[in-house]
Amino acid sequence: MADRNYPYGQAGGGGYYQGGGHQQSPYSRPRRGGGGGGGGRGGGYYGGGGGGHHHHQQTPQHTPESRAEQKARQLKLNLYKLGEEKDFHPPSDLLKLSRWIQERAKDGVEPVNAAFRIMVVEQPHKIPLIAALIGFLCLSPNQRRDAERQDPAEHDADAQVASKDDTVGITVVKDLVRAFRTYLDARLWRNTRLSLHLFAALVPLRIISASSLRTLLSSFAAVLDEPGVAASRGDRAAICIIEMICRGGQDLLLRDDVDDVDGVENGDAASADEGARQELDALVEKVTAYNASRKVEYELAAPFSVDAIDGNTLRQESFEDCVRALEACQSQGYTRPAFLPTPSDLLPAAISPSASKLPREERSVSLPDVLVPPDEDLDASGVDVAFASFGETAGERTKRHARSGKLDIGKGEADQRRAGSGPERVDRQARWFVDSVPQPGTPSSVVLRAILADMIDLYEVNRKDAARLILDLPSWLRRGTFGGKVSPDAGLFGESDEEWWYVERAGTGQTVEGGWSLDDLIVESVVSTSLVLPTPPRNALYYTALLREVVSVTPGTIAPSLGRTIRTFYSAMGDGRIDAEVLDRFADWFSIHLSNFNFGWAWKEWIGDAALPASHPRRAFSRRIVELEVRLAYYDRIKQTLPEEIAQSSLAPEEPLPAFTYADESHPYHAQASRLINSIRAKAAAPVIMADFESFKASIRPDPSSFSLPDAGNDDGGIDAQGKVESEQQAEAVVRDIAIQAVLFVGSRSFSHFLNIVERYHALLRQLSSSPRMRIAILCGATRFWARSAQWVGIVIDKLLQYRIVEPADVVDFVFSPPTDEPAPVLLGSGDGVPHSFSRVPAVVGAGSSQRDWSSFNWWLIIRLTLKKVNGRVDQLQKRLEDIEREEALEQERKEAALAAGMDEDDSTPASPQQVPAAPSLPLFPTSASLPPRPDLSSANAVTATTVASTTARDEEKRKATSEEARISLEAIQVEQRKVFISVLGGFNRLLKQSGALQMDLASTQEWDDAKWQSWWIRGWFLELCRLFNKQILANRETIMANVFPDEADPAREIVERAIDMLSE
Repeated sequence: MADRNYPYGQAGGGGYYQGGGHQQSPYSRPRRGGGGGGGGRGGGYYGGGGGGHHHHQQTPQHTPESRAEQKARQLKLNLYKLGEEKDFHPPSDLLKLSRWIQERAKDGVEPVNAAFRIMVVEQPHKIPLIAALIGFLCLSPNQRRDAERQDPAEHDADAQVASKDDTVGITVVKDLVRAFRTYLDARLWRNTRLSLHLFAALVPLRIISASSLRTLLSSFAAVLDEPGVAASRGDRAAICIIEMICRGGQDLLLRDDVDDVDGVENGDAASADEGARQELDALVEKVTAYNASRKVEYELAAPFSVDAIDGNTLRQESFEDCVRALEACQSQGYTRPAFLPTPSDLLPAAISPSASKLPREERSVSLPDVLVPPDEDLDASGVDVAFASFGETAGERTKRHARSGKLDIGKGEADQRRAGSGPERVDRQARWFVDSVPQPGTPSSVVLRAILADMIDLYEVNRKDAARLILDLPSWLRRGTFGGKVSPDAGLFGESDEEWWYVERAGTGQTVEGGWSLDDLIVESVVSTSLVLPTPPRNALYYTALLREVVSVTPGTIAPSLGRTIRTFYSAMGDGRIDAEVLDRFADWFSIHLSNFNFGWAWKEWIGDAALPASHPRRAFSRRIVELEVRLAYYDRIKQTLPEEIAQSSLAPEEPLPAFTYADESHPYHAQASRLINSIRAKAAAPVIMADFESFKASIRPDPSSFSLPDAGNDDGGIDAQGKVESEQQAEAVVRDIAIQAVLFVGSRSFSHFLNIVERYHALLRQLSSSPRMRIAILCGATRFWARSAQWVGIVIDKLLQYRIVEPADVVDFVFSPPTDEPAPVLLGSGDGVPHSFSRVPAVVGAGSSQRDWSSFNWWLIIRLTLKKVNGRVDQLQKRLEDIEREEALEQERKEAALAAGMDEDDSTPASPQQVPAAPSLPLFPTSASLPPRPDLSSANAVTATTVASTTARDEEKRKATSEEARISLEAIQVEQRKVFISVLGGFNRLLKQSGALQMDLASTQEWDDAKWQSWWIRGWFLELCRLFNKQILANRETIMANVFPDEADPAREIVERAIDMLSE
């Protein structure tokens, strides 16, 4: 097998897989990894030797505690590497490993328990193998614990769930059951679900009783009967039932008093519980009824147009398909997928319930009756308690790293909560491969895609490991699960030459349950997860980086899958079936993918689409890809890779360089602009520059006695021969435009240059932007300067917003209502005149047309940037207010505690000037409130009761002022947020009504002109606005509806309402 790694590795200590350690391997034959180098740190986590350390360090003392920690760490690392040897043979190697664990458990079983807990919830692909190892530990006759050597102080009294006569395996199982209950109490749904997977795998070994597992599933079914249950809660509970039944299959029908593991599958009614099938049927019925009553949004969460889905090319897989898979499993007699290993496939015949010499009560565990607690009872500390119960706390981890001198690179608590909980919903995911992957609505699809999805999500901490692991997925399943170029010997069980995947199923006939394409499955899973709406489970860049690693490992095999994916999406763009946001993300991924592989693509296939309207999705997608490629490389490099036809239709005719209005020496204000640039480069002070501005503005003001209008035929933009303008307003506009363009010109060399210039002349820019009209003029000047580069326009606007030179409302007005009365002097020679100018506003706007090109993606990105900026300010001030109130509450608590202790409130003086009270004894875990004030023995510092009262009053007034100021600031920024959202929604609503975008018929896209496709983009960005910012829209719902959507029959209002309803699903 290829090398596979545990996602959250711990440093230090060479184990029997890594070499370099002094501990003997449980296996007789050599393993990969090699020995550790002399003088180093041992074999290390990833295998191989550790070279000599280059720094002189003091040799640590090998105290009994440190030796115990090293042994525990080595035991965990060895277990994390379970099954990852190239020549791993389950029956023999699991036997040796179980004996080795038995020996190590004599020094304490807690490290064994901790390792199994982590393996279950963070190595989902190993669940059957973990169950087989537990089978060895439970059913082998020599696996009884040596109770005399077990430290009785190892656990707290509450943690003693195993009796002294329990085997190591039963001790582990009982600990996993206790962990499961803690996960459930903390609503760590993924940990709960993966624990259930293990319990299902232990049922055929009779270690977990089938009846107790069915009873446990009924507790999850009770969640589905709760009145008004939210989809985020009901879906998770239902998925636990669906995956358990699909994975457990007929094992869930077993009787508790029969040890025959093959009886049910062979049709032996004596091995089946008579009421078990009725119990499973009742569970299926409850899940089906829940699905029928489930109210969720479809259109806004669909990556493809719901009305235009082509079943032969584009499909979707969602919760409804999981329910169909459950019904299919029921109709097939509860038969599990044939590719999924069971412990009996991995264990020798001697290790089975029927062959075990141990009494049944010593090798089995019944799951407890539980209730799924309501989500409302989960407080903020519940998840932390769940983790603290089973592993070292953050403080302990910090101390350990401080002792060892190593950097703490462990997962943060937020990451732990995210990993334990998993995604909140069963998302609607795109599917486009047909016969080469498991079909939606089948048990095989539910089981296999769940394993892969958990691996992709859990291993986000290391994309290289994630790529190797998912490519090695066949090694954990039955041989033949994947065909193509996958080695026929890759797998845990089965014969390599057996074509078992054509399976006869009762009620459905012959079905395909193997021989799939691993490349197609990986590409489809990763890409579709990155396209989940409204947001993917992880940062979209992670999925791009993951696919990059996958392609790097297997470039020859996975390239065809990528090609088919791209062509399928491009074909679907022809009639507008793909969501606009999905197109944006797909373009981001594809451009980065090309940049990693020499920008090679079959561009000639797209030449025929160059004649389509400029706003057609295919044309827009092509332009976006080329634009992003230029950002990732440089203009001439990309131009060389494109055919001439594609270059003419998709590549800008000029490099993305600045368009400095005053660069031409013939411009009347070239000399003044050059002087200003030299002053900025010389780091002149802002007052000096302002004085120069005033002098220059006075020199170009109109002189009524001498000013004459320019000739009608000239092109001087309203400037006379002496450079004077027509009005005072034009003079101010010229000064402001020269200032912003000079700043941008000096800062155009790089982002850091631009940032330094803005910081240096922040006060000057603020002075030039004192009114909304001035701020919009600054935005216009900046956009004209970067008319060839929409990327730099976004960068400049972002920083202008950050430094409050412009306000969010100004950006929204600039986008939706660009000024058309800019003074002619600032337009002369500006970026509006360059080819494909990003800043140019059409002089005449036809019916249904827009003043902005919404097919460029960039105007929507500017709107999104602005909304995120104002939301970030609200969140920041909200957190600040919460922190201040928390500190004030603690301070008040401390003062009350001080008064109760007879001490002065100011924490410096005893209550009586003649007597200093003795310091009270501290509690075992003191808080800030319980700490006594530090006594001041100086009688000169004694204060009177009047002084104390006045001081207390001043402190109370100061405290109120502090929180009140924070609250006022928060309310002010919330008002700004409300205005910005009203402006954005109002702007889109006007465009929707002008263009009739919500009434368009996708069936007639072949006849659409450019204006129609512009309307399609406007509708797409409006949908994205509503679903992405529905939380903020909900917070300001009444004001938005009253000011933007007063008509209840407005179709745009209906979309907004549906987006808001997504929050309550």
